[in-house]
Amino acid sequence: MPRGRETGDRDVKWKRGKRRAALKHKRPEQLVESLIREFGVVRGTRARGQVWIGATRRLGYLLEQTCLGRRARAGTEIGVPLTPNGAGNELVIRVCCEDAYYMCAFLRCLVVSEDGDEDAAREIRLGLGTREMDCETLWRVFRRDCGHAFALKCAATVHFRLTGWLPRSGLQYGADFVLYQRHPSLVHSDSTVVLVPDAAARRSFQIDDDDVPHRGVALDNGWPDWPDLQATSRLAVQVSKKFIEAHISAPKNVNWNEPSCLQHIYVNEIEVSRFNTKKHLENYQGD
Repeated sequence: MPRGRETGDRDVKWKRGKRRAALKHKRPEQLVESLIREFGVVRGTRARGQVWIGATRRLGYLLEQTCLGRRARAGTEIGVPLTPNGAGNELVIRVCCEDAYYMCAFLRCLVVSEDGDEDAAREIRLGLGTREMDCETLWRVFRRDCGHAFALKCAATVHFRLTGWLPRSGLQYGADFVLYQRHPSLVHSDSTVVLVPDAAARRSFQIDDDDVPHRGVALDNGWPDWPDLQATSRLAVQVSKKFIEAHISAPKNVNWNEPSCLQHIYVNEIEVSRFNTKKHLENYQGD
């Protein structure tokens, strides 16, 4: 996947009173460098459809500030065999599947162990067992747990992170992602993103019948429908955000069960905006 243009602070939507405070904070790419330099390889455990990391306060801070995880509420980690990273488990960080794979395959700073029976969990806590998964195994496990959505979201996550954005779930805005330039505590998100796989990508999932897209099948498999896109774009305008369609292109015969498929996937961003008749007419009369 090609590396795109990195974002800058020129058009950052700072929260009130946070611009000066941001001068004391390192930029996300600097925090990622600190994460790798200070902790090397972080160890986590896959359980309940996500990855759980037992962290020190410093590690938790670095993961949260780079939007590579969120702090879990006390007690939610009960039953998950956590591997200590550093002095001990001062807090627990939950990482979604897409970010976990990004950390494992691209940053090379995460190793994920499979949650097993009680004996295996005890061995993991004592450091006697590993049950570690390589990147290929991790991809297949996430594909099994999350279905087609994982491959699409993972491709988009990698694309946006390599272009300098911090993607987070856009569920509250009816989208797949929202994009930040800095940590959400400092800035407002710039854009909402909806993933739109092209015809070849849909055929590679074998959800179309005789190459004729069927609206019911598309909706059942999570592909956005035009009325949905229109509603999401209207919501984006109301909350002062840009609306982006991330078109995912892939060969018809791509094997989504292998992580090598990311080498053949391209994400093209298309910004969608509403046509303002009054504004257009004023510009026309001004000319």
